[in-house]
Amino acid sequence: MDEFKERKQGLLFYFLAFLLCVLIAFESYVISRFGMDAELNMFVDAIGVMTVLQILVAVFLVTLSKSGYYLAVILFSLETLIVAVRLAFTGEMMLAPSLAMILLGICVQYVIHKLIIRLSTQEEHVEEMAHKDMLTDLPNRRAVREYLEALIDEHCEHYVVAIIDVDNFKNINDTAGHDCGDEALGEMAERWKNELRANDFLGRLGGDEFAVVISDYDSLESLDKMLGRMLSVLSDKFVLKGRDYYISASMGAAMFPSDSVDPSQSLKYADMAMYVAKKQGRNQLVYFNSIMNDAIENSVKLETIIRGALEANTFTLLYQPQFRTTDKKLRGFETLIRMWDNLGKPVSPAEFIPIAEQSALIKDVDRWVLMHAMFDFLPLISKNPDLILSINISALHLLDDKFLNDLDEAIKLTNFPAACLELELTETVFVESVERAKVIMDSIKERGIQIALDDFGTGYSSLRYLKDLPIDLLKIDKTFVDTIKDKKDESFIAAIISLSQIMNFAVISEGVEEEYQRQLLEDLGCDYIQGFLWGRPLILDDARKLIVGEPVHPEEAKEIKPPRKN
Repeated sequence: MDEFKERKQGLLFYFLAFLLCVLIAFESYVISRFGMDAELNMFVDAIGVMTVLQILVAVFLVTLSKSGYYLAVILFSLETLIVAVRLAFTGEMMLAPSLAMILLGICVQYVIHKLIIRLSTQEEHVEEMAHKDMLTDLPNRRAVREYLEALIDEHCEHYVVAIIDVDNFKNINDTAGHDCGDEALGEMAERWKNELRANDFLGRLGGDEFAVVISDYDSLESLDKMLGRMLSVLSDKFVLKGRDYYISASMGAAMFPSDSVDPSQSLKYADMAMYVAKKQGRNQLVYFNSIMNDAIENSVKLETIIRGALEANTFTLLYQPQFRTTDKKLRGFETLIRMWDNLGKPVSPAEFIPIAEQSALIKDVDRWVLMHAMFDFLPLISKNPDLILSINISALHLLDDKFLNDLDEAIKLTNFPAACLELELTETVFVESVERAKVIMDSIKERGIQIALDDFGTGYSSLRYLKDLPIDLLKIDKTFVDTIKDKKDESFIAAIISLSQIMNFAVISEGVEEEYQRQLLEDLGCDYIQGFLWGRPLILDDARKLIVGEPVHPEEAKEIKPPRKN
């Protein structure tokens, strides 16, 4: 289509150039043939009309191309010279208007030419901005997609598109500032450009995400080496504001045509693979496969179910009791959320909670649980002010700017006593930003709310962090309790309990199902236990019965039906 348009413009250019030459030649003929004999008015009119026509044709030539401008100026200059010479030698003053019109034409052409140059420059600048990332001077997301489309149009046999996402880049922005973050992104781009070949393509998709397209490779082995170098060049330290930073990245790759023949789909698949690389430990390359696509489709399905449950209020809350290890005195309850699919089948929290975290719906889920649990449990707490209601909060929500407002609003609307509330956090909150987490946790403590560190021993905690953080309770993960017969796990639990006593933390063990586990935990000094041995998750009414000492049949909790939609 573009080639046909260019051919049309070329034909129009030659036609206008020919027409201008004819008009100039005809005017010269009129001047030489009739100038002396014709009446002045008729002569001036004829010459004026032809000059105006020349100017119009010349303007069209100028707007077509830069060559048109030069051609029009040359022809008009020749005509000016001819008319000026004739006027000088013959003294025919009736040629003066013609000369003036020709000079006016040249001026008009010049002004239009300059305007077109300015407009073209602005258009090129806008086009550059639309296709280039201003920070790194790399092609942007739009340019990457168009490049992939161009490869397909050119019948490229194969290519691989890889998406690179910097690991924990938020930590650099939080600690060193966004200026240093921008500097780091620029240096990364330079390192990658130095590593790539002339026919490889590198672009920035946005934020800390980049894309590289390689269409010239002999084998998967050589491709692995090229992509691997993209990650390894980041291993050298980055010096930002005089401080050393070590940066890694995760990479996901999709191949054309084996994975997809659509550029947008290729980018999507590479993005899937990149997230798998992050889940598998970061700082590595993962290639897309169809299993990932199935997982994504399942994620989309679950996300839809979560949104529906939020809108229709069809989540259900269960409450698992927590007891003092030595005498079975009730400490309180941990709030657990349950969900069903559209067919009424239960969906495990282990399935839908990670999906909610990936889609940021976890914030809405947290708000829902906070409000409903505190509202439902308020009558029980009012009569039993020594009990604790424990609610899980995701790291994503905790670190959100609006979290404390959400918490305050829930407490205000439910009138729930802060001293009876405990928030359970996981160790992943420290990976995102320890400093910010500490500030928020201090604010939580100022409100009189207790803080529990969930799944301790399975994540990223360090003694330095524990020493500085305002934690009230450590929860030993069920995986250690399950294998408590193993001497190593027993020693590990003993070490956690000993550490907690030194730091003045209380300790609770999850997943206690056997009496020998409880007895050993008691011998080791564990303060509280939670698990099927003494208490399954209960519906609210059964939790009330447990508190007042009425008989409870926890096996009924297995038969919970999904709530009806409002």
